[in-house]
Amino acid sequence: MHLLAVQPGAIDDGARAVDLDQSPADIVFLSAADTEIASLALAHKRLGEAAPQLRIANLLQLGHAMSVDLYVERTLYHARVVIARLLGGRGYWPYGVEELTRLARQNGLVLALLPGDHRPDDELMRASTLEARDYQALWHYFTEGGVDNMARALGFAGHLTGRGPRPEQAQPVP
Repeated sequence: MHLLAVQPGAIDDGARAVDLDQSPADIVFLSAADTEIASLALAHKRLGEAAPQLRIANLLQLGHAMSVDLYVERTLYHARVVIARLLGGRGYWPYGVEELTRLARQNGLVLALLPGDHRPDDELMRASTLEARDYQALWHYFTEGGVDNMARALGFAGHLTGRGPRPEQAQPVP
């Protein structure tokens, strides 16, 4: 089996293994929603020096089991907080969820498996390692959306690593 370099803007359907070749960071965010990824990246940029270490990956590039294995080994293994937004629940990315929950048990990382929409998902919540109050707070930053709430989500993730105070709750976007 061979690995392909990721092409910006290209979508991998999971048929081939891809090595994202991301260096480790304290916080890793995974989603298939481009707008969410862009908002989080912009919030991170706006935070400047105060921003926690962050890596962002599109789940569409992690469809192949070998891609997941490489990403777990090279990037996620060193993370302290992993946040994954999964539209469609566990069934959307079953192998990835399995590997993340295994890694959370093994390494004690903070794992937040959040629904990719406004509907609660008890299975994802149970597979996460956050207390219910923290899980709900983090999820609400994403359901409310917007760059300011993404900055709060980053602050919250940083807080979970012991960096900084707990940020204010999510605010509705006008």
